[in-house]
Amino acid sequence: MSRNGPPFVVENFIASIVEALKVRGDSRAIAALLEGEHQLVCWDSDFGIDNWRLFVALPVHIFYAMTEDERKATESSIAEVTGPLFSTTPADSLESVVITPRVTEAKDGWREEAVKFIKGEGVTNQGRVRSDNIASKQHRGLLFRSKAEITLFEALTRAKLAVAPLPVFVRIGKAYNRLEPDFVVVYKGLTFVVEVDGDTYHKELPAEADKRLVPLTYEGVEVRRIRASDLDSDAAADAAVKELIDFMAHRKESR
Repeated sequence: MSRNGPPFVVENFIASIVEALKVRGDSRAIAALLEGEHQLVCWDSDFGIDNWRLFVALPVHIFYAMTEDERKATESSIAEVTGPLFSTTPADSLESVVITPRVTEAKDGWREEAVKFIKGEGVTNQGRVRSDNIASKQHRGLLFRSKAEITLFEALTRAKLAVAPLPVFVRIGKAYNRLEPDFVVVYKGLTFVVEVDGDTYHKELPAEADKRLVPLTYEGVEVRRIRASDLDSDAAADAAVKELIDFMAHRKESR
């Protein structure tokens, strides 16, 4: 038991850790902290030093979307930037970071949903491949990684485009490739990948994303990029989608 309670206000503590992880570009660890519930618990005391354990309790669907190795890597990443914060409190030390599943209140109809799952209804690979960048947000029964993606999805649907958010593609040849573009849009017989760039959840460099999407671009699929900063409102997203449609229409005419 701690002598004086936690050395930090937990909300301030987590916000500082997230800022440190932003510098490192660690989207997975940031997503875990944003989606988790946090407890800073005094685990033991030794020679006058309180040793604290940070628990991050994730929603069940996020926790089990990560492998054990990925959870351990995320715990280590958070611990690396958290430890130095205790240098200002010499009577306290970080013991460890532990990611756990969170027990939540059962939703109405959960039994019926389980029966549907057993029958194969609602089973999806969507948003499950790139667990280095967790798809933690749900909207209209679909998974997304960020508010910017949700805003773009709504604009794409307002424009009556056929769109698949975070679809999973598998290609088996000399190598086994699994990939998950942000969006796939089908326009008058042509297929386009739309990627969101430049926010907390999309730290991947364009060149890295292009390499990841090679199995699709080899098949003639064209990649278009939209900055997250251009999706800060519905009006801005509608303008970005209009530019996308103009581009796709031009490509259609040139074929």
